Amino acid sequence: MATGTNNPGQSDTVNKDVNKAESAAKKTIDQAANKANQAIDRTTQTAQQAPEAVSQAIDTASDRAKEAVDRASEGLKQTATTAATQVQQAQRELIDQAYTVKQNAAQSLLQAAQKIRTEVHSGEGQPVQQAEALAASLENMAHYLEANSFEEIESDARRTIQQNPWQSVGVAAVVGFVMARLFRGRR
Repeated sequence: MATGTNNPGQSDTVNKDVNKAESAAKKTIDQAANKANQAIDRTTQTAQQAPEAVSQAIDTASDRAKEAVDRASEGLKQTATTAATQVQQAQRELIDQAYTVKQNAAQSLLQAAQKIRTEVHSGEGQPVQQAEALAASLENMAHYLEANSFEEIESDARRTIQQNPWQSVGVAAVVGFVMARLFRGRR
């Protein structure tokens, strides 16, 4: 075979090979294009789903935060209720103790009045008039403590202080001085 001559059979084979190569290339290009389109579709779907996922994440976080706040609020309410109950109980106990102290003070005043009456006598065996007056005052004070509540005692004290302010200041100063002496001696 000579060079440069055209062989019709060879040209057909070349054309077929070119067509096959062209067809294979188109097929490969089409497959690559399809894969690219699929990737674009998936990316688009993911991009469209991202706001939904973010929204769901925000909703979930919000729900969890609300639950935490609700639990904390409920815990705080329970703590406040418990504290209020304990304060009321302590208040009742203090009031009971105060009334016990008031009752004991009244009993002590009655005992002191009785002791003054039995032990203080003049040289002739007669009760001393001032001691009898002091005993009567102590008994009156004891009966007053027994008969009146703290609110009534407070009201009477306020009224007395308002009616006699300077005498009240003097009595408070004397009582303060005496108490300071008493407590200073105990150290």
